[in-house]
Amino acid sequence: MKELFYFSKSDLMIQVQYSYEANTIRYASHRDISDTERSLIEKYIHENIITDKNVEQVDSVALDYLGIDYKLVGNLNQFHAVKPLKNKDEKPESSNPFEHLMNKDIDKSVQNLIDTSMENYYFEKIGTTIIELREVVETDVKAPEIKKIQRDLRDLIEAYNQYAARKVDVKDLLPNEMF
Repeated sequence: MKELFYFSKSDLMIQVQYSYEANTIRYASHRDISDTERSLIEKYIHENIITDKNVEQVDSVALDYLGIDYKLVGNLNQFHAVKPLKNKDEKPESSNPFEHLMNKDIDKSVQNLIDTSMENYYFEKIGTTIIELREVVETDVKAPEIKKIQRDLRDLIEAYNQYAARKVDVKDLLPNEMF
């Protein structure tokens, strides 16, 4: 048997594990616990878990505190993230209460991937357009062709800024004499 228990008064998550072979109950917490909390937890375990049908020899069960298990912090965070039901008669939206969290994380990861990919794409396009503009300026081509490349560059920068966290301006990329 391995179960998680949450004590709302102390905002404490513990994991209780019963070993049938050793006839012991071991528990760990997500943070350091005080002596008072420890006595309350052990009292709870004696009253609610040791008297369970799964425990064979109730009188001889050894109780061990394993200390802090930092993996429980993630469980506590997930527990805090789930919204409680407003009414007791209300049913959860799905059988998995963490489904909206997983979907939210997946959607966020996909959006982050799209933003990064588009940022990289426009960054490369801006670079090739700047190189093209330099070549055109060096060959002393007429002004209408330079103006067209400058417009294209502005459009690329505008598209880049939609996906990038750090916004750029045309004036940041080109010297003033290019305008």
